Amino acid sequence: MRYKSCYWIESGINFDIDSYKVCCLYSAKGGGNTIIENNYKGQSVNWDKVFAFKQMMKDIHKKGEIYPKCEGCIFLEEKDWNDDHSKISMINLDYWTKCNSKCTYCHTMLDKKKYNSFKNYNFLPILKDMLKRDILRPNGHVSFGGGEVTLLKEFDKLLNIFMDFGFPLTRIHSSCILYSKAIEKGLKNGCVDLIVSVDSGSKSLHRMVKGVDSYNRVWSNLKKYAQNQKDPNAVKVKYILIPGINDSREEIDLWLKNAKNNGINCVLHEIESKWFYARRENVPDEIIDYFDYAKEKAMSLGLRYELYERAEHMMSFRHKKEVE
Repeated sequence: MRYKSCYWIESGINFDIDSYKVCCLYSAKGGGNTIIENNYKGQSVNWDKVFAFKQMMKDIHKKGEIYPKCEGCIFLEEKDWNDDHSKISMINLDYWTKCNSKCTYCHTMLDKKKYNSFKNYNFLPILKDMLKRDILRPNGHVSFGGGEVTLLKEFDKLLNIFMDFGFPLTRIHSSCILYSKAIEKGLKNGCVDLIVSVDSGSKSLHRMVKGVDSYNRVWSNLKKYAQNQKDPNAVKVKYILIPGINDSREEIDLWLKNAKNNGINCVLHEIESKWFYARRENVPDEIIDYFDYAKEKAMSLGLRYELYERAEHMMSFRHKKEVE
């Protein structure tokens, strides 16, 4: 049947610190955060509840309406969707908070000591249960967020299970302060997509934004990862633009130059969350200009330039205004 939906509604799930949800996207006008189960601490997942929740959302969309929290999401697509509601093929993992960075924009900075000592539940038993129940669909996609993934004790085991199961793409977000042989293996096999948010071009600004002196180590590890990637675009460096802090053409130039010099072929551009959510559909032109500039500069260097989630929404709002 033809209706508006997305791959997360159809077959996705997000495991957060204390809940599981349909997705991890918050940038749409409706606000996202489609919680299925709150106060979750790793107990057995009620899969009947998960698929019933998804069916409820799909039934709303089949009537030509939009589930309120999905209102305005650019990832909604009208097409003929396969109405198989008993499989999961997209997983996002955000269930730990321990990190080796102190990024100024991170919500954990409200109490870093508390979040770094926060005891997360284990996902490995949940994954094994999914395999036992035949809930996972092959050729799926998993994304590790966190927290810092290299500090997650079960990370290597989880990654190997996903690779052995046949998931062709595992997206991993890392500070890149620690080097991971498991990530290297995934890059060599062509089934890992690594995203490292450097958020600066210079060493001094990197220290200010990230809260740790890791600039040289991060770029050294990035270069090593890039040398081991089977897919030339698998290793990506991201720049979260924070108005008033790193909104500088000079820093953007250095970021792109560093990427080029260290064998990185793909760059991602994002906008800081709190700033964006407060101005979702009223972003000043000077901020848009930074993204236009970065895209043009990246392309001139032969780099692949992509927008990340909030930035993609932001630029879609700009396009909508131009059309109107």
